[in-house]
Amino acid sequence: MKKYQSPRWLNGRPIYFIGIIILAIFGGCAKDLTGDLNVKVFSNGGFASGARVYTQPASKEGTTDQFGSVLLSEIEPGSYEVYAELKNVGSGKEVVKVIENELAQVNIGIVPGLNINLAPQISFILPGIPAEFSPGENVTFSATVSDDKTPVTELTIEWKSDKDGVINTQKAYSDGNIGFTTNTLSANVHIITLTVKDKDGYSQSYMVEVSNNAPAKVELVEAKKIDGKIVLTWTKYPGSDFLQYEVYSSDENCDFEKKKLIATFNNINTTTITDNAPPLSYRACYFVRVLNNAGKSRNSNTLLVDLPGGNLFNFIPHDMLVHPTKEYIYLIDLSGQKLIKYNYGNGEVEKTITVSGTPGFSGIGDTGKGLEIYVPSSEGFVYVYDAETLNLVNAITTGIYTMNALPSENGYILASMAPSPWWDSPIRTYQRSTGIQIDGDGDFERSRMRLVPGKSALIGISTSVSPVDMDYYELDEAGNFVLSVDDLYHGDHPLDPYAFRISNDGSYVITGNEGAVYLANSSMQFKGLLQRGNLNYSDFAFSDDGSIIYAATANRTSIQIGNYPSLLRSDEILLRGFPVMIERKANRIICVSKRSESDIVTGIEVIDL
Repeated sequence: MKKYQSPRWLNGRPIYFIGIIILAIFGGCAKDLTGDLNVKVFSNGGFASGARVYTQPASKEGTTDQFGSVLLSEIEPGSYEVYAELKNVGSGKEVVKVIENELAQVNIGIVPGLNINLAPQISFILPGIPAEFSPGENVTFSATVSDDKTPVTELTIEWKSDKDGVINTQKAYSDGNIGFTTNTLSANVHIITLTVKDKDGYSQSYMVEVSNNAPAKVELVEAKKIDGKIVLTWTKYPGSDFLQYEVYSSDENCDFEKKKLIATFNNINTTTITDNAPPLSYRACYFVRVLNNAGKSRNSNTLLVDLPGGNLFNFIPHDMLVHPTKEYIYLIDLSGQKLIKYNYGNGEVEKTITVSGTPGFSGIGDTGKGLEIYVPSSEGFVYVYDAETLNLVNAITTGIYTMNALPSENGYILASMAPSPWWDSPIRTYQRSTGIQIDGDGDFERSRMRLVPGKSALIGISTSVSPVDMDYYELDEAGNFVLSVDDLYHGDHPLDPYAFRISNDGSYVITGNEGAVYLANSSMQFKGLLQRGNLNYSDFAFSDDGSIIYAATANRTSIQIGNYPSLLRSDEILLRGFPVMIERKANRIICVSKRSESDIVTGIEVIDL
């Protein structure tokens, strides 16, 4: 029999109190029994940004921020080996225990050259960078994958676009190759992520940006060296939305951040250009960029050219001589003891010979035996070489250290040397035909000499005394000294034997990085300084009448154009390198230039005036 609770009455109505079971329901979900792990990675004494962090057994993965830190959240409690990998640097490992509802901390130092590779490895192949395609164009993706435990055919592969979603999941071949081709990407700029996951739960990703709304492609067909210049040819743009071609050069790595614009063309039919000033480098990269009228651009393939600006030399020449009629220059390599014949027309070295002893400042000319090169030597000789073949045709004995040799049109040779005692005729003349000494004079040993054009005279600047001194000499046709005059200033004004030229008309001398000008006669009167600002001059050349001074600048890639007698600058010629020495020949300037201000690697520039 069931029992009922007796009713109670309220306001004439019965009320029943029934036992109520109240279910207490607590809102929300209980927190998972997990812990967190903060990992800090260090490399070379600083924070390691961009390091990939993961655990063994596999749990969570992450990448460190600019502070070298990453938080791995909600990890099952337990002991873990924590790994950090910094691409192209190395790896590191520490052990940590994760406790539920607690934050564990671990610091990992990267060991250079140590690679762990628990996660799958990806070697990305295609598309190349920049990955630019037009809508509907085939895009090929490919890579190779590997793993330390999971067979490559059992790895999980996913290619995913941030715009189109997953675009391919095809498995790897047995050799580790993966890839596919598609023409269905939407007209967008996509971030394509390739993710490879192994059976242990470790994964590796690689991201590449692919533009699928670029103009149609053009192909750079040829980049060819012709007569010291680079001729580029490319295919005509096939689309109807053409706006412009842009032609670029870059460094040997085809670094687009270092690109240099060569030219632009608005005519769709223009598909060739000549780079008249290729870079002074061991290798250069060329490409063409096409722009359409929608504001989109696309680069062609790249082509590399070896020694685009001609041969490079791993030294700064001690001296340069210019052939009077042919496209040859002759370079003196002091430390290498070499005489080099270089064709600046095609940028090639024609011949190199070894000079016995240490060569000095040399000369080129015809003393009656044809065009010859006269190279002084520390061994006490002036070696005479045929200018065409560089065959040794004579050796004039001086018997003492000789540092400068110049030929005279009157058939004798001038030599500056280091006698003992030093005042014992340090400048001497010798017969070219017999090698017999004619005469001697001079105040200081080892003077740098320059012949005065139009006169049987020379000016020398000392290299071995301080203050630096300048002297003027006149000779007769037989090579005898008839006049010797010392300058009046004795260091009051700049003099530099290594930056020292006489104008083509024989009227003045200019010397030093300040560009100090003196009359080229027995007075050697100081006339002033060539206007320069903060420029430092390294060498000089002139117009035939001496009214124009071409002044090479050691601290700027330029040749300044100055005027005589005003000594004011009026213009400049920009160069590819920093000029060391220059010579004017007809309507050209031949220039030895360094690739950078502090470099020892030099090349040859030819400038049309």
